[in-house]
Amino acid sequence: MSGFQVYNSAGALTIDSDNRAVVMSTVKAMGTLTDTGYYQIASAFGNGSTLGYLSTSFFPVTGLRWFQLQTNGKYCFPGASLYEAGSGRFMLSSNTTALTSGYLDVFNASGQLVWTAASAGTMPRIRDFFTVPVSHDLSTALTLTTDFADPWICISQCPGNMSDDGDVVGYSGILIRRNSSTSFTLQYVNKNQKPFRTAMGNSGVQIALATFTGY
Repeated sequence: MSGFQVYNSAGALTIDSDNRAVVMSTVKAMGTLTDTGYYQIASAFGNGSTLGYLSTSFFPVTGLRWFQLQTNGKYCFPGASLYEAGSGRFMLSSNTTALTSGYLDVFNASGQLVWTAASAGTMPRIRDFFTVPVSHDLSTALTLTTDFADPWICISQCPGNMSDDGDVVGYSGILIRRNSSTSFTLQYVNKNQKPFRTAMGNSGVQIALATFTGY
C-alpha cells in the first residue's frame, strides 16, 4: 500500500512504503593502495605523504559507500579515494539488492516489496551525523564527538576532488581523522580549486553515521 510510514523515537522517518529500503550488499577490505604520497595535500593532519589510492574499480557504479576508520590517528580524503593503508574497511549498500520476504513485509502501491523485517538486519541504521554548523568555515579543522563508537561514515556525502593536467595540481574536499572511537576531526582543504564557502555555501554540512548489525 502507499502512504505507510514508521517513525523512530527521535521523530525520524525509518520506513516509508513509497521508498525502497537500502540494504547491505557487501563488506570490503581496503586492499593494496597505489601511488602513496604522490600528491602533496596540506592539512592539519599531514602533507598527504601517507595517502594512497584505492584500485580504480574498487567501488561499484551505484549504491551508497560507507567507511569505518578503525585506527586512532589515521585520516582519509574519501571524496578523492585517498586513504592510509590498513586504516579501515568499507561497506557497500544498495537499493537494488533483493529483499528477503517473510516477516512484516511492506509493499508500495505497485505491489513491490520495499521493506521487510527479514532483511532489516542488513540495512544501515543512521544513528548520528557529523554536523558542521552554519557558522563554521571548515577550512579551520573542527573536532566532533559521536553518540556511539566506531561509526560507519557515509563517504558518498563527502565531497572531494583531485585534478592534474600534467602541469598544475588542484584539490578540494573534506578530510577526516579519527582521534578515538568517538572523536573525529574534519577539515576542508583546497588548492587551485574552490574554497569551502564557495563550494559548500552557507548551509552547513551533515554527514550520516550508521551502524550495521554484526559489524
